[in-house]
Amino acid sequence: MTGWRFAAPARVLAAATVLLLPLALALSCVSPGPSAPPDAPAAATSEVAPEPAPRPAPIPPEPQPELVTPEPPLPLADRAEPGAGAPGPAEAPPRWPAAVGDGRVLIRVGLASDLGSFELPCCEAEVTLAVDGGPVRFPAPFTVEPAAGSVEAPAYRVQVAALRDEIQARALARSLATRTSWPAEAGFDAATGLYRVRAGSFRERAEADAAQWRLAELGFGGAWVIEEGGILHEPALRVRVDGRSFRVLGRWLALHPAGRGDGLSVAATGRSGRYRGRLLVFLNDRGSLNLVNELPLEDYLRGVVPRELGPELYPRLEALKAQAVAARTYALRHLGEFADEGFDLCAEPRCQVYGGLAAEHPLSDRAVAETAGEVLLHGEELVEALYSATCGGHTEDSRIVFPWLDAAYLRGVPCPEAPASHLAGTLPRGTPFPAGLTHRLVPPRTHAGPAALQERLETLAKAAGLPPTGDRLRSLERSEVRRYVRSAFDLALDPGLLVETGAEREARAAPALPAVLREDVRGQVTAEESEWLLLGLARVLGLLQEAGVRFRGIEGGALTVTLRGDPAGGGGAVERVEIASGLATFAEGADGLEAADLALLPGDPLTLYRWRDGLVAVAREGTAAVPAPDVHPRRASRMRTWTRFRSDSRLAALVGERYPGLGFRGLEVVERGVSGRVGTLRLVGEAGRSELVEGLAVRWTLDLPDTRFEARRVAEPGREPGWQFTGGGWGHGVGMCQIGAYTLAGRGLDYREILEHYYTGVRLGRVVVR
Repeated sequence: MTGWRFAAPARVLAAATVLLLPLALALSCVSPGPSAPPDAPAAATSEVAPEPAPRPAPIPPEPQPELVTPEPPLPLADRAEPGAGAPGPAEAPPRWPAAVGDGRVLIRVGLASDLGSFELPCCEAEVTLAVDGGPVRFPAPFTVEPAAGSVEAPAYRVQVAALRDEIQARALARSLATRTSWPAEAGFDAATGLYRVRAGSFRERAEADAAQWRLAELGFGGAWVIEEGGILHEPALRVRVDGRSFRVLGRWLALHPAGRGDGLSVAATGRSGRYRGRLLVFLNDRGSLNLVNELPLEDYLRGVVPRELGPELYPRLEALKAQAVAARTYALRHLGEFADEGFDLCAEPRCQVYGGLAAEHPLSDRAVAETAGEVLLHGEELVEALYSATCGGHTEDSRIVFPWLDAAYLRGVPCPEAPASHLAGTLPRGTPFPAGLTHRLVPPRTHAGPAALQERLETLAKAAGLPPTGDRLRSLERSEVRRYVRSAFDLALDPGLLVETGAEREARAAPALPAVLREDVRGQVTAEESEWLLLGLARVLGLLQEAGVRFRGIEGGALTVTLRGDPAGGGGAVERVEIASGLATFAEGADGLEAADLALLPGDPLTLYRWRDGLVAVAREGTAAVPAPDVHPRRASRMRTWTRFRSDSRLAALVGERYPGLGFRGLEVVERGVSGRVGTLRLVGEAGRSELVEGLAVRWTLDLPDTRFEARRVAEPGREPGWQFTGGGWGHGVGMCQIGAYTLAGRGLDYREILEHYYTGVRLGRVVVR
């Protein structure tokens, strides 16, 4: 291991300038796809079902605040890349959010898609709408319906599949279009988190039925006919309340409590619950309604963090704070990802799970509040802050799971879900630090008294190659020695303290080295002070090197560690350190560090001590903890390891849904990542055909909890042949492991250290709106 140094403090980072729009305006740019941004909520007429009116001009922009930090703004890259749950490939830049007058960043969350109507439930508080250019209060219940001036006749389409993986869904749509010459596309459903693959557009039901039979002949079994709205002209919405009808021009309708209130209730949409902020009803291109919750980002996080890492099962504040920072970073990076559907993010695992008011919890609320505005940056960009439930002991490089994403900060690292590694020392248990170390470096003399300390100082000086005489230590009075001990010798001595120039030696008669400390001072230094003084001088003279690291593992008689500190200065680099014989190991005891065998988990903070060229001691920092992860059994037993059997017929159905006509005959693993996750899988089909499946699509194709698995063929009497999959992890395994974060928090790491472990070379910044 080379280049040891003292860890530099983490730098405060700057976030970038972003464009902010007025509250009532729609998104300013487009998510993947060519469609234009949705229009702003328009004014309504007060007549019952009036004739279409000219469209009012857009609301003019308000003054545009900026995101600022104490440092100059840094430009954030305009990207729309993969998400925390099951990301999709980048296709268009995101846009930045609107802001409330007090500077809070707004976010829009898709709650439901393609509703035929939306009803605000009975007995809700009064709700304010914008009608005739001004706010109008409506009592609940009331209903919102599509009311376009004209809509082409509804089209009949054939839905072939609803898939979790966006890449597979889009590939299937392309295959449909190529083989049938019909229009086909993959559309996201906010309510389910699935990509619906639909083909054809037929005016008559009989034509759609015939198309369904044709698709079955081509191998697209299980398809069904659905009815979808046609092209919209003069889009509008209708509100029905108390026997009256109001027609609102445009695609948007905004609903919010008439008073201050605590949100609005939603029922019978698949997203029942209460939501802060306001509800937006959006008329989509298919002529149906999307329901959107618009609210300040920090309020949004209050409904995300407890759904992603439940504070009842995982009540550790530092883990929840790490989750809050990751979720905030993810949300800001993915703003506008579904702009053509009227929202930024969905409320499903495809994005981040969002539960509204019902999900909020005091502990996770505290985690959000104590990290307010904090985000993760790598260089000058928001990171792709991916995370998953459990990684099974090791996270994975991003490109293995998401082939289009090869991020330097998303590298696989060992996780504390793995079994503890044991490192035994040779000192008697309980030997205090630093005496257990300094007695080895500078052995104590057989006699006691002031002379013993001076002889050990002389030993240090000779080991450092200093001249045998000198009086540079005479100025160290008793008070200075004590101050030096109390401050851990920080800046009390300098490397030249025991060095004198040739001119100095010639200018005076230098006393012998034993006189460098006055005898009365030596006599007052306690035994403990002596050991700290020797340790400090050994560090100052360069004899003892000290490095703060994070434990990764033990491989072949060596520690693998990562340096801690400022990433710009080398933090995060993996090093291998040989374990020498006679090693001293220390852990936190009742009275400070003391000799003890270590049970180490990946991510544990260590301090390594090297004397000249060999490792002499390892100290585990922080409170001593149990050797195994402290994980709630309701989650650990279900997620850490698993076994699944998939019969040939089940696999044939799964493969046939995604690759019609292939004909499943077997599978082969082509590539694995550093954690053992399958990066590329070959599906063997009929007549020598095969199909390569990459990344997270492997998981969905085989219907498994994770891609970290081993597969073996199983053929037993009385049972249909198939494949046995044995693996670990639950999710995609890239970025932060949520159960691992909980475990690290239990071992004394704070949220910054947890994030540093899982995201290589990142730094914390704060987003502030002015």
